[in-house]
Amino acid sequence: MYLELGRHLDWGFWSNPPLIGAIAWFSQTFFGDSVLATRLPTALAGGSLLLVTGLMVRELGGGRFAQLVCGAGMLFSIAWLRTFSMLQPVPFDVLCWALLSFGLLKWLKTDDARWWWWIGAMAGICFLNKYTLVFWVAALLPALLLTPRRKVLLTKAPWLAAGLALLIMLPNLIWQWQNNFPVIRHMEELARNQLDHVEPVHFLVDQLLMQGPGGMVLWIAGLLFLLRAPVMQPYRLLGWFYVSILLIFLVLNGKSYYTLGAYPVLIAAGAVYWERFLQKNWSRAVLVAAVVLPGIPLFPTGIPIWPADKLVPYFQKLTDAGVVAVRWEDGDLHPLPQDYADMLGWTELAAVVDSAVRIAGINNCLIYGENYGQAGAVSHLCSPEIRARTVSFSDSYRLWTPLHLPAGTNTLIYINDEMGEDVQALFGDIQKVGAIENPLAREYGTTVWMCRQPRGDMDAFWSERVQEVRAAFGILPR
Repeated sequence: MYLELGRHLDWGFWSNPPLIGAIAWFSQTFFGDSVLATRLPTALAGGSLLLVTGLMVRELGGGRFAQLVCGAGMLFSIAWLRTFSMLQPVPFDVLCWALLSFGLLKWLKTDDARWWWWIGAMAGICFLNKYTLVFWVAALLPALLLTPRRKVLLTKAPWLAAGLALLIMLPNLIWQWQNNFPVIRHMEELARNQLDHVEPVHFLVDQLLMQGPGGMVLWIAGLLFLLRAPVMQPYRLLGWFYVSILLIFLVLNGKSYYTLGAYPVLIAAGAVYWERFLQKNWSRAVLVAAVVLPGIPLFPTGIPIWPADKLVPYFQKLTDAGVVAVRWEDGDLHPLPQDYADMLGWTELAAVVDSAVRIAGINNCLIYGENYGQAGAVSHLCSPEIRARTVSFSDSYRLWTPLHLPAGTNTLIYINDEMGEDVQALFGDIQKVGAIENPLAREYGTTVWMCRQPRGDMDAFWSERVQEVRAAFGILPR
């Protein structure tokens, strides 16, 4: 769906602020929409994260060995491999949080209030990418209050930074207001359909597993180093920030990956700790091996380097060993991680839709996807003509749905896992064209129906449904 946001540029979308749409637009405009081009922005973000984390190592007093260990930990981290391989807001969110940590680190080190301008600017940009900036601020305040640095709240610097951040956020806030704050309805949907399935124990276990064994060696050492070492007293705030953000997401049933942006500074601090603690060359070599070697057999959990059918026994062995990487948002275990299962079946779906459109004729068709993944796959993988006639009532597609159908539309290409009763009642001729048959695909069983011979006015039926959706979600007519 994020590619589709790039074709509908605006100051906001149903579940996302505008930045991911702008990134998608830039990528498609200048690099095309191939898999390589689509992944390029996030790969660049991953390289930037590695650079920023290395700079934090240096600011904390680390030398070349600390930077080497930090880089190795980042490169073999399950979380970073997975996150920065897909076009989505999360990798840019992690990078923004790391840049915020860098700004805090520079302020703590130099006591130069001008760094608050950096923090304010990064906070505003972070908000335009993902609304998790709200939780970052919520965690920063108690972290400040737990250290002598709380005195800064009595100065003008953080409040001017807040004003700068608000100024950058303003276009999206205005958009939210003009559209009846869809973010609130999205959060309600998210809490009802996904966050209710998050178990605190799974959340905490995932915090240990996400970075892999090598990353764990670094970030746990970094957290303790920041919270307990006298030499780290000036930077204690960064350790308390992690504790605060962890508690916030525990209370709110946050998803495990919501904390990802808090880890780069911990990994940087851990690398500095180990450099100070290990002075012998042999012990440093052992540390590098401990960081790198455990990550090699876990590499497929970060990037799907094998075909899906070969990954199934691999993940089954991990699960049997107690390493659970296949828990989905529904709280259940599946053969593949959710991200991997989400990569399957789309080409198959697009081919079925394409064959249905060829039979019915493009000028007669409306293509409807029940969820944004189905609509997005058709929009991206089928022809521009098919894309122009593809609609959905899911997520940001609700904002673009036309009130009236193109003249001559008499056939509905309906994509869902089951036939809707209202659709069944409207058409006299309904034929199953095909379905996603890959059992490993998250969309397994999703079916494409060709619905013809409408029993009533198809445009009137459509307009009524659009108005119902707009009323239900508070969407203003455009």
